[in-house]
Amino acid sequence: MARVVGRPIKPGADLLLNDDEKPAYIRLHDIGRERRSRPLQEFLNDVGGLMLSAEAPAVASFVAGKVLQRLLKTGKVRPEGGSLPGAPEGLDDAINHLAKSGRKYEAIASQFRSLADKLLWRSGRSGPFASLNFGDTHSHAVVVGPSGMEERADLRVGVIYMDRYTRFPDHVQTQPRAFILLSPGEIRLGDSEWFSAAIGTVFANDAGQSFAIRCTARPLLAVWCQVEPET
Repeated sequence: MARVVGRPIKPGADLLLNDDEKPAYIRLHDIGRERRSRPLQEFLNDVGGLMLSAEAPAVASFVAGKVLQRLLKTGKVRPEGGSLPGAPEGLDDAINHLAKSGRKYEAIASQFRSLADKLLWRSGRSGPFASLNFGDTHSHAVVVGPSGMEERADLRVGVIYMDRYTRFPDHVQTQPRAFILLSPGEIRLGDSEWFSAAIGTVFANDAGQSFAIRCTARPLLAVWCQVEPET
């Protein structure tokens, strides 16, 4: 599988935002003029519902709520077709495990399966404390936002995939960001200790705070979202 490889990282880079070019500017009057595909709309609805649930931390729900409010209007929907890198090789394993993890995840797994090959998957950039061969064991993609299925510059909804026994490099996030795990994983926020998290765990990490995530015997799949800074 061929993945898009970006430029070398800069010191202090937010490693989930490896844009190769400035995000497209979507004119205000273009917002809301197009219709999302049903699988994309249902995926955003179902993942958003979990991130706004009573069990989710208030900070994560606050970030996700702002994103979902903006998602009431669509951006520029990318036409289907054209040549895109394939989805990561181990992604099916993560999706299959998600589908078997309860009724509320079965629909999300089906929706994401239909979206995965339509995403622009980018190879991970390594950094401090990353696992060996990190560039070959990690991929991420934007679902909605710059280079996403729906192009817009005011928000991002992204996905992370990592093969078994992979550790994402420590990095500092530039914007408040909310996450939901769609697989088991281990997380460290700022100077806290590592903690294990199950499928469905929702958490947030603030701007300027370091972030690290890793997985063990199962591949990792996670969704994250943030509001983009105004320019």
